[in-house]
Amino acid sequence: MSWSRSSSVERLPPDPVGDVIAASLAEIFPAATIHLVYSPADASLPVVTLGPTTSSATAPGPDGWQVTCILEVQGPIAALITPDSTPLLALLHALPRAALRAASQFRGPHSTPDPLGPPLRRALRDTIVIELVAEYAPSVDAVPAALIAETLEYLIELSGTRVEAHQLTHGVIITDALTESPRLRFDYPGDLRDAKRAPVLFDGQRSVLVVDSEGHARSELQRHRLDRLAPTADPRTPSAEFVDNGSLVAEASRRMGGVGFFLRADRTIWVFVDGQPLVLRRGEHWTAFPLELTGFIAKMIDGGRAAPIVVEAAFIVSAQGHGAILAVVDDASVLTDIVSAKDRYDLRNEFDPPAMRAETRLHHLLDAENLDGQTLARLAALDGATIVDRAGNLLAYGAIVTSSDSQHEGARTSAAKTLSETADVTLKVSEDGDITIFRDGEMTATLLGR
Repeated sequence: MSWSRSSSVERLPPDPVGDVIAASLAEIFPAATIHLVYSPADASLPVVTLGPTTSSATAPGPDGWQVTCILEVQGPIAALITPDSTPLLALLHALPRAALRAASQFRGPHSTPDPLGPPLRRALRDTIVIELVAEYAPSVDAVPAALIAETLEYLIELSGTRVEAHQLTHGVIITDALTESPRLRFDYPGDLRDAKRAPVLFDGQRSVLVVDSEGHARSELQRHRLDRLAPTADPRTPSAEFVDNGSLVAEASRRMGGVGFFLRADRTIWVFVDGQPLVLRRGEHWTAFPLELTGFIAKMIDGGRAAPIVVEAAFIVSAQGHGAILAVVDDASVLTDIVSAKDRYDLRNEFDPPAMRAETRLHHLLDAENLDGQTLARLAALDGATIVDRAGNLLAYGAIVTSSDSQHEGARTSAAKTLSETADVTLKVSEDGDITIFRDGEMTATLLGR
């Protein structure tokens, strides 16, 4: 995380609230460097050079001061951002404004120079995300920040609750897509607190609760009846593999518009806007989703079918809490000295024609000719590396990659780094959900990090 505070004059005011918002933004958007620049209230604002990967906002700061919050994306990720990176740019420009609005709510109650305690830091982090979600997407029809705050508070309450020895899950979408007047008034989440079975019924896996922007619960949306309540010209019913990671909530928000929330059994809270994953709350901290990851990978491998398949597989593995190494190569021949022939799915007919080896027999049993993200995720969850070519053809799975520095970095990290020296791009998924991108033997970015 990289952030700093500076002043346009010789004196820098103490600002414990500013310290927390800067650190929080660095957590939410790890690819960005955050600068807070303070100016006396009666002085001119600092000159900020805004490029395609820079955003800023200014608001009143501590007494007698104004503060400018600047986010600047640097490094390899910055080179991959283009004017077409719409979701990522929208997030980049919304974050400084959201952070400063959240800060204004805390400066009055906390005007001393003392650092904020853990409860206030946690509340301020949550408030930044509440403000972010409230303004992020123009298509979200004025979802009030207060309703978003109530919803998050309810999900946080549920995250520590068990029903019949099972950890709760819950899914809700806030949208005004349902235009008929409700027969009953059922306030969300207040009235659900008295109905203890409600979270179980609207578990976000088989059913999602639809709430309007006034906070009234309207109806449920069942997974197998998506088209009944939310028809679409582009039907893509979530598969069973995606049920546990919020796909139903994502699809509901894509079809109906609005904001979706999903509490997973692992106590993480996922937020979706118009079908796009936006932020994730894990261990009281927030991280932005890599909204343009597929586009980044596609540019790294210079096009090809592999990018969306590999990204989908990485997200599935991450959601399931498994570790994995996924790589894309330009030409299968580069694997000759890296991956054993017995692990090569593409060589199953040449390496062992009579299929005498157990590994070869498994290769012939697999249905991986027309590879998709779900199949790739299933293979990637096995120990070893899973490798495809740019066209999305499976080359190897469960492959052992020999590396020289595994004692210092960990076997998976070292193997991913070694493989990336040959592959176009390598993704390492850790068991805690992080997705790290390696290229040319170096780490490019870490996504979904703690």
